Amino acid sequence: MIVENIINKVYPKISKDYSCEAIVEIHESIFTRLNVIPAMIEDNSCAEYDWSENKIYIYTTNMNSEEDIIKALIHECVHSNQNKELIDAYYFIGLDYNTNPCEIEAEYEEGNWKKYKLNTISIG
Repeated sequence: MIVENIINKVYPKISKDYSCEAIVEIHESIFTRLNVIPAMIEDNSCAEYDWSENKIYIYTTNMNSEEDIIKALIHECVHSNQNKELIDAYYFIGLDYNTNPCEIEAEYEEGNWKKYKLNTISIG
């Protein structure tokens, strides 16, 4: 599996640099992970961090390149070091994904993805 190979090669470096000790699990989608029937909405989730389990879930349906995988790992590692209550509070007061400072920080760090690049691999 190409996604798993990329994760195995880049995640040790990313986890060290971001002080992230989360376990990474690979799933086709959030729906297959939760074993539920897909909703009538489009799911564009690439990854998710679970604070209670200290796990990063990577969703392969929306991964099209090595870059996507690396950015997702970085993004979720940043979240692993953030305060979940603070993230939730930002959403509670009405901030959306694009205005939530915790998401902005995680997306900013994605800009470092080339540091972990192996080569150009298309997985889509």
